[in-house]
Amino acid sequence: MSELPETENHTQKSKKLPQFVAVLLATIASFSIGTYLSWTSPALPLYNKNGTLFISDQEGSWICALLPAGAIVGTVPAGILADKFGRKKTICILSVLLLTCWLPISFAQTVNWIYLGRFVAGVSSGAVSVVIPIYASEIADDSIRGALGTIFQLQITIGILYAYISGLIGDVIGMSMFCAAIPALLLMVCPLLPESPVWLIREGRKEEAHYAIRKLRGQYYRTDDELNKLENNLTSQGDRVTFLDLIQYKKALIITLGLMVFQQLSGVNTLIFYAEKIFKTAGSSLSSTISSVIVGIVQVIATYFSTILIDRTGRKFLLFVSASVMSICMFTLSGYFHFQNEHDVSKFAWIPLLSFAVFIIIFSVGFGPIPWLMVGELFTNNAKSTASSITAITNWTLAFFVTKCFQDMVDIMGISSSFATFGMISLFGTLFVTTMVPETKGKTIEEVQIELYGFVQEPPSVGPKTQT
Repeated sequence: MSELPETENHTQKSKKLPQFVAVLLATIASFSIGTYLSWTSPALPLYNKNGTLFISDQEGSWICALLPAGAIVGTVPAGILADKFGRKKTICILSVLLLTCWLPISFAQTVNWIYLGRFVAGVSSGAVSVVIPIYASEIADDSIRGALGTIFQLQITIGILYAYISGLIGDVIGMSMFCAAIPALLLMVCPLLPESPVWLIREGRKEEAHYAIRKLRGQYYRTDDELNKLENNLTSQGDRVTFLDLIQYKKALIITLGLMVFQQLSGVNTLIFYAEKIFKTAGSSLSSTISSVIVGIVQVIATYFSTILIDRTGRKFLLFVSASVMSICMFTLSGYFHFQNEHDVSKFAWIPLLSFAVFIIIFSVGFGPIPWLMVGELFTNNAKSTASSITAITNWTLAFFVTKCFQDMVDIMGISSSFATFGMISLFGTLFVTTMVPETKGKTIEEVQIELYGFVQEPPSVGPKTQT
């Protein structure tokens, strides 16, 4: 292939903006996940308030929980589909599913239609949570890999805020159509996404990989070195790793699964799904809808700053601080609701909002984005799809149980003891981060592999495919 000569105008320096644009467009899918996650908070109270459809507490818990339940199913084939059809085409297919799921939710005459829409939306969300982190890690320069990786979580938080704001509409159909505009936008911008050069090289489509890299790095970027590096890495790393093969990545698997466990068992999804109900129970002077919007705004701002902090302060430090402060916030909420049963705490009704906001801030700069990012930093390219699938399965399975069981926990233990349980789990999370998690900031995948195992993992390989 022809290359432009290197002159004053034709530099080898990689441009960062095209990579940010590509990830921002792709993570509109994550934005859509956020709207599905938090839609229940403003929507469920409206059904009974407006008399359109009565939703019991148990039915409401199922409406919340069926999203992560569907996501468990969606994570299983996502990596395989992304490897077969490509990252770009898979994202486009998922955008169609994310859009159409709002129809049964919007116009449901019975709760079963809401169940169906939420479950299928969960399938799509689970697949997105596998494909998007893979795509972001494969198109990113090492120097901005951390920042690009956090955009996935940033877009989720923006989606959460967007759905909270939709509650101001005061109508379930209007809210749902408002949220449906996001996957519709994704469907329109999908053709603009460049395909992953890593996937193209694996498929033997080197010429297309050359143009994809140019689109991501700049018109005058010389692609030879990067193409050769990708080919050498894929040749040495071999074919796609199966679930059974992941045992040889034991340390990386323990770390990523552990981070997902502590992320979900921190109780974050219970706060997001039941935000309005929690604020109403707490007796806040602000309306529950406004309180939810305030928390959503805080979460977006905090997650944005995490994109700056993550490549400056390091992953391990942010995870440690995040788990520590989340534990304090949950114990504070527990204490508030404990004393609420015995004393007049109306003068301190601001405490739940403050604790909620601080929890969301610190989650958003640490345990929100970093566990997803670590999947791309601890595994070699041929293992990322499989590793992303199994970690996403773990994540969504835990999200399902925590979301579904929260109402049962409150019924059995009380809301104070429920929050105390989440606080203890985050406390154990600080110990896990201290003893198990390595620092990966600024390191290549090969350097991380050497730090974990003393060598780069090299399963049996046949190399990348040849183009026919």
